[in-house]
Amino acid sequence: MKLYLDESGDLGWVFDRPNRNGGSSRYITMSGVLISDEDHKYVTRFLSDIYKKYNLTPGIEKKGANFVSEHARFITSQLNRIIKKSKSFRIISITVYKPNVFDALRRDNNIFYNYVLGLLLRSHVINYDSIEIFIDKRTIKVSHGESFPDYIKTQVWGDGHNVNIDCSFVDSSKNKMIWFADWYSNFVWRYYENEDSSSYEFLNSHPANTIFLEKRLFFPKN
Repeated sequence: MKLYLDESGDLGWVFDRPNRNGGSSRYITMSGVLISDEDHKYVTRFLSDIYKKYNLTPGIEKKGANFVSEHARFITSQLNRIIKKSKSFRIISITVYKPNVFDALRRDNNIFYNYVLGLLLRSHVINYDSIEIFIDKRTIKVSHGESFPDYIKTQVWGDGHNVNIDCSFVDSSKNKMIWFADWYSNFVWRYYENEDSSSYEFLNSHPANTIFLEKRLFFPKN
């Protein structure tokens, strides 16, 4: 099994100013695409068709943030084309409300990142004998480098789950599956950050709702 991850939002903690105007995002969303090797082709074909529909340049990454609401909704409405053919396909996601994050977790962005991503992934990773995890290396700049592989192995193996885990940090501009993960991290994030429900509500109410598995981490108020 393969898992491709990306996120939307930022790791800043400035909440007395508007986001993108001296302030930080209020939410951060981390999302992933689970897919087997044999089902890979269904996602790549889907991406190619979306690129053709919107006359996008092949081979050039189109960020989820650059899709208007109408396009995000249309893309989500077409997911049945993957779901009907792929039994392995899943979109997993976790969204954090950052203003309520404990002060201790704000001390080190690397620890915060690992903690949140671990909460998202552990329950899925333990379902497989072997999994390859691919993370976009360009978007999150953490303080102590790429420590997540050791963290998730400790979480899984420490509980006695004998899963073969391989983690790679990749350049998203060269990995189309990371593009897809970016689209859905943004489509979910914009629902919380900007109250843009165009794609999220369609995804969340999908008849085959087992393909979208979501967690929220809003913390109690300090």
